Amino acid sequence: MNKPPIQSSSPDERRRKNALTISLVTGVLFVVVALIAGYVGYSENGFGGLFGFGITGLVAIAGFASAYQSRRGRQNQGMSILIGTIFALALTVPFVVHGQGLALGIMVAIVVAGISSATLDTKWASRVIIGAFIIAVIITVTDQYLPDFGLPTNSNATNLIAAAASLFYTFFILRRFNSYTLQTKIIIGFFLVTIIPLVALGLFNSISASQNLQSQGKAQLTTLARTIANSIDSFISFQIEGIRSDSRQLALTSYLDLPSDSRTNSGEENNARLALLSLTRKNPVFIHSIAVLDENGKNILDTFEDHIGQNEGNQSYFKRPLQTGLPYASNIVFHDDDSFIYFSSPITGKSGTITGVLRIEYYATVIQSIIRSIDTGNTGTIILLADTRTYLRIGYTGDRDELLKSFYNFNDLEFSVMQLENRLPRGQREAALAGINDLIVAGVDNLQQQPFFEAYSNSLQSNTINTGQFLETQPWVAIVRQSTKIYLDPIAEQNRTNILISIGLVFFSIGSGFFASKFLASPLISLANVAEKISAGDLTARAKTNTEDEIGILSTAFNRMTDELSQTVNNLELRVAERTASIEVAREQSEKRANELQAISEISRVITSEQKLEILLPLITRLVSESFGFYHTGIFLINETKQFAVLQAANSQGGKNMLARGHKLVVGETGIVGHVAKFGIPRIALEVGQDAVYFNNPDMPNTRSEMALPLKIRDQIVGVLDVQSEKPGAFDDNNANTLSILADQIAIAIENARLFEQTQQALLESQALYRKNIQESWLTFSRDESSIGYQQSLAGGRKVTSPIDTDEIRQAMNRGSSLIHQAGQSKQESLIVVPIKLREQVIGALNIKAPTAGRLWTNDEINLVEAISERLSLALENARLIQDSQRQLVKEQTIGEVTGKIGASINLKNVLQTAVEELGRAMPGSEVMIEFEKDDE
Repeated sequence: MNKPPIQSSSPDERRRKNALTISLVTGVLFVVVALIAGYVGYSENGFGGLFGFGITGLVAIAGFASAYQSRRGRQNQGMSILIGTIFALALTVPFVVHGQGLALGIMVAIVVAGISSATLDTKWASRVIIGAFIIAVIITVTDQYLPDFGLPTNSNATNLIAAAASLFYTFFILRRFNSYTLQTKIIIGFFLVTIIPLVALGLFNSISASQNLQSQGKAQLTTLARTIANSIDSFISFQIEGIRSDSRQLALTSYLDLPSDSRTNSGEENNARLALLSLTRKNPVFIHSIAVLDENGKNILDTFEDHIGQNEGNQSYFKRPLQTGLPYASNIVFHDDDSFIYFSSPITGKSGTITGVLRIEYYATVIQSIIRSIDTGNTGTIILLADTRTYLRIGYTGDRDELLKSFYNFNDLEFSVMQLENRLPRGQREAALAGINDLIVAGVDNLQQQPFFEAYSNSLQSNTINTGQFLETQPWVAIVRQSTKIYLDPIAEQNRTNILISIGLVFFSIGSGFFASKFLASPLISLANVAEKISAGDLTARAKTNTEDEIGILSTAFNRMTDELSQTVNNLELRVAERTASIEVAREQSEKRANELQAISEISRVITSEQKLEILLPLITRLVSESFGFYHTGIFLINETKQFAVLQAANSQGGKNMLARGHKLVVGETGIVGHVAKFGIPRIALEVGQDAVYFNNPDMPNTRSEMALPLKIRDQIVGVLDVQSEKPGAFDDNNANTLSILADQIAIAIENARLFEQTQQALLESQALYRKNIQESWLTFSRDESSIGYQQSLAGGRKVTSPIDTDEIRQAMNRGSSLIHQAGQSKQESLIVVPIKLREQVIGALNIKAPTAGRLWTNDEINLVEAISERLSLALENARLIQDSQRQLVKEQTIGEVTGKIGASINLKNVLQTAVEELGRAMPGSEVMIEFEKDDE
């Protein structure tokens, strides 16, 4: 009897679910890729580098649109949107950017194959995959032969993204590998056998060739930089030696040996002028002026007559030869809207003393002429001669507008100082700074540690590899910048050849696999038909076993399938049970984490309401142990010297014993707690006996596992939360992450408690000082005043000059509260004594007696007296403060008057007499005497 077939979802429904899942995953994946590509592109190239963001963003949008269509049951339209978008964008990329074709082609082939194999039927999936391979080949070949259109991209980032996406979608391909036909599997096998060795060999050849070419290129760059530096050094050294010799000419020394008033129109002056003119013939194009400066720096003879008479004594090219007696070569100097370099040498007279200086003024462009004369061998190499202090382009074969301009972005103060020192051109920043390049600045600064560095060149419109050589005669460096395209073109050509050969081999392998699969798959067609009948429930179907090879064995296996179906059903049920069990375990773990977070929330709510540290810390340890089931919880706080972590609270008996003896651990040395207190990183000891950092504590003998978490406030470690368990392996990273939240809350609560205690202490101290100040002020006031109170009765009022001391007044002032005596009590008269308090400090008392015997005080009368007492204290304090101010004012006025009268006298006797009279007038009845100290000697 045939059993009914097992119901399962239809292929269309399965493909719809796959389409929805893959579309959503594709959308999310490419959103992440778009963000990464956008960040990398913008960081490196600004808005011009956001092309990758746009491409991947469009794929993400297509993915979400496909998911929307698939959710509504239109998965074919959704897949058409997604795959069509990928094809269109992939075909666009080679026409916009260069160097991304191979990685992009592989990614397109794998991504489309993964998507189509899981979401389309076999017929359409095969067509789409073939189309994907054709488009991948077109992309790869087109990228190899199209020119670089200059859009900046990061090939490394593209390769990483392509590799990640390819691996991700390879999962979908391999996940459905068993569902592919045998023919497809054979084709894939042929493809993999061909492509894997080709890729490995291509990568190896490309890396090796690239390394060799880079080494050769770097050696050539180093040689060229050394040649440039030697050329400039030779020029400067030649000029120094030449001016040293020229300064010894007899015509010059004889001219300077003449007295200054005898030089004008003398024969020696004419000879000296002829000598200077002959020197200009050495380089008439770049020599602007040759001058003789006297010993004071005055220009007394110059080939450029406008300079004659100028004082050049403050220039370095004059001072240095006088100081050292040696020739001198200056740096680039800017003045008169031009730039110059100076060579100078001292002129020594017959007496052997320096009588003046010979100075040659070259246009700074002479250096540029030397740089231009050096052959770099190709147009992709730029020479840069830069000042290592000002980063000035002294010589430059790139953009001429950037010559003699700095590539460093000086701040306003530095820029002004450089211009005042004539080290940068005058004018606005645009006239002195151009082509700011922080990478070149960093490369020059670190040239000795890193001889080669990369930077982008606007002149070459490409990335360059750079190296340099420091000059010996000047603080300059010769930089050679070469486009990476020059030494990467040969390897690019090799890559093109390898890729074309690889594409041919891949097509050959796919074709071979196709024909081989046809030959091998035909005997299996009948076997597949039998399998379909059996899967449909026809257990009477039997396969024919005509051969004894693997197909025959497979036929025999099919014949045993009917007997094994029941066992297969049981196995499926077992799998469902195992799946259910794993889901239950995951649910329990989620519930456990939720409970832990709930416990943290409750603990945080409790501890934030406590502000006393001595109550807060024990409360925390108790709540943590009770909520999480730890047999020991301790809180260590780091002392002021940062040397020890001191135990402040613990819930276990062993912890309380440690508290009693002041347990503390050395920070960074003792135990897990000391380690965490030093480095601020949570540490878990799954088995304390095997942990190298664990401190064996005799008070905690049952500890098997331990976890310590840092307590941090604003990245400062203030303590450690230590939890211990009697079970080995009781903690994991999830516990550490969860309890780290609690540790942060505990640190905040501890800090709040500390701040509250400090605030309370400061408040108490301020109040005590204020009360003391009030008390001292009123004691001084009562001593200085003749009347210390006022008494009023029906007969009239009078001032009180001596204290009224009664038991009731003393009692009320000592208590600081009102004293009420009603008639009929121990005393026969009604009495109210209310202390006069100023900010809780008693400064007096109101003593009120009833006008008649037996009178009872009402509550309104008592409240009225107390209210009057409060306002009276404020009024008295205001009056005292005003009186003090008046006294101080009178004192200051008296001192001013006496000082003014004394200062009006210029005679010593009058000064003394005036001082005595004014002091006597200010202090009536006093004897005033001024006596000078006598010298005993």
